[in-house]
Amino acid sequence: MSPMSSRRWPHLASLFGGYLHQDFTAEYGSAPRAVQAALTAVEADKGREVSAEWRRFLNLTQGMDLQARARLLRELAGGSWAPGDEREFEIVSVLMLAAGRL
Repeated sequence: MSPMSSRRWPHLASLFGGYLHQDFTAEYGSAPRAVQAALTAVEADKGREVSAEWRRFLNLTQGMDLQARARLLRELAGGSWAPGDEREFEIVSVLMLAAGRL
């Protein structure tokens, strides 16, 4: 199975499909708030798994521009999030990585 196969990202798919769907802005106000809600709802072991998948995604997409990373993330994990800028992506990334330390 290719590292870019959508089946290799079940925890990200669950988070992005469940929290960063097309209405996430109306429901949570922002992507970081949606991610915080998602991570609050998961148990510690699931947080570590989400974090590990996110770390793997970052490593595989290192060097890609923001739009390419976001497009690939939607293809692999679903959801509707299209980061407005690098800062928003970085905030979400920090939250996702911190979930591994819960």
